Formats: sequence, C-alpha cells, structure tokens
Amino acid sequence: MEWYSFLPQDTLFFRGAEPAVMGENHTASVIFPPPAHTIQGALRTAVLREHNLHPADYNQGNYAEDHPVISAIGRSGEESPFQVVGPFFRWGERLWVPCPYHWFTEKEVFEKTEGIAALNVTVAEPITTPLISCKSGCTIYWSRGREMVTLGGSWVPLDELHHSAITKIIAKRSSFFGEELHTGVALDVATTRRGVREHHLYSFAHARLKGDVTLAFAVTRPLPLATSGVLTLGAEQRFGEYRKLEPIALPQRESALFMTLSILPANAKTNDRCVATGHIVYYGGWDLHRRFHKPMKGYFPAGTVVDEQINENCIPL
Repeated sequence: MEWYSFLPQDTLFFRGAEPAVMGENHTASVIFPPPAHTIQGALRTAVLREHNLHPADYNQGNYAEDHPVISAIGRSGEESPFQVVGPFFRWGERLWVPCPYHWFTEKEVFEKTEGIAALNVTVAEPITTPLISCKSGCTIYWSRGREMVTLGGSWVPLDELHHSAITKIIAKRSSFFGEELHTGVALDVATTRRGVREHHLYSFAHARLKGDVTLAFAVTRPLPLATSGVLTLGAEQRFGEYRKLEPIALPQRESALFMTLSILPANAKTNDRCVATGHIVYYGGWDLHRRFHKPMKGYFPAGTVVDEQINENCIPL
C-alpha cells in the first residue's frame, strides 16, 4: 500500500443525507471524516490534473484503455481499480483507527469523559451456554457488565489496538476536529440568472481539524502522483495539501474476527458476516460521469466487526 496525509487549507464540508427543502429543512449534519469513496474520487481527479488530462475527455472515454493513467485510475463511470483504506486521524506521528463495535466500557464513565482518556475496555465474547442460541445458527457475542456502552465511533491508537491490557487510550472524535456553523444564501434555481432566493438562508456545519491533526489514508495500489500536491475534497471545492508518507504496517495475524477500517457496503454478504456494528449510514454524492446525483446507498460504519475478511479494509482483531 501507499500512504498519504492530507492537511486541508480551511474547513471541509461533507453534508449528511438530510434533504434541504424550502420550508422544511434549512440545516444538515456534518459527515467527518469523509467516506473512503469520496477520497477515491478526489485522487482520480488529482491524477488527471497532474498528467494534464482533461476531465471532459476522460468522461467521454477519449483516452485509450491501455493509457498508463487510465490503467491506474480506471475508466470513467466504472469501478476504481484501487481502494482507499481509511481515512484515519494522524496526530503527530501516531495513527488513530476506529474502535471495534464489540468493545464496551461503562456508560457513566464514558459519558463523563471529554476528549482523550484511559478507559477500561470489555471485549464481547461468544456465548457458549446451550441455554441461549441463535435461530439461524450464528454465534452470539455478549459483554459482561452493567450499563455498558459500545466504543464504536470512538478512536484508538493503532499501536494499542492489539494490546492485551484492559485499559486503553480512547479518543472521542471531537478530540480531532471542531464543527463550525456556516450560514449562506439560497439560490433561486428557477431562473436562468440563478439569483438569490428572497428571505431564505441555509446553515451547514463545516469541520476544522485541530492543531497538529491531519487525515491519513492508504491506497491499495501505486498511483502516478507526485510526492506532494493539491487535493480537492468535499463540497465547495475545498482543497488542501497531500503528502506521501512512509509505509505504515497494518496488523496481520490469524484471527476469527476482523474489523473494517472504512465503511462497508450494506449488502447481504456483509449482513450475514456481521458480528457487531452501529447504525447504518447513508451516502450519495455527485456522479461526475453521469453529471447527476448518485443514488443513496447504505453502509456499515467503520469499526464494524465481521467474521470474514471481506476486503482489504478489514484487519484481524
């Protein structure tokens, strides 16, 4: 894998799936860090820009399939030949990865915790008693304790993920970035001049990384990119600097369980192999090939635990 860091120049804006309809909704939640497929599309665009290939020609298929750039990023409208692993938060030289959803801690302690803290972690284990069974024959996992809450959605340093110690350093996502409310005018799209819609404002939350924090991610095959450059990411054409990093070793060992480092498509296979997860998340976006909105799709969140290595984003636990 090749590894990259990304430092945005300003805030980043990835809006949730809520509709922004006049008279109904005027705000939307923030999605952060961005999903892997958003970074994947930004990387494909960056490769085209660095090699002076015009996006319009790329969308129309005017470049040969054996062109070195097309071989690296794939044809427009088709699945990318490379995958993005992550993204993660990088604080200094330490990489923070999602906590598995089968990790639990005391609810009262967790709710009082702000930022980063050492927490006692209880790992859910299979129930072996014949008194409790799953109708479909699957294994049921359970954590012993009272008033427990999952640590899924929180973050842990990569070097502590496999520590046998009961106490681990856990960070809530608010440790890495803050949210800023940006309010702007609404466009009157019914007219050709696209003027301002009277008496209408929309507010959206933007994410700003805290000091010394960058995003980090890996790609599963080499890309023809410079060692550093500009990456445009998210709505409003927000941009920042990417840099190639020294390779980071992800854990490889024998295991019966795996955790996804990124979102997983909510399909039948993932559903059958799922052991622990959070709420299904929905993403859409803009399809540059079709020049139209992508249909909304459901995904299992990062940190989902499965009993099979479904793809390269799944690492053993």
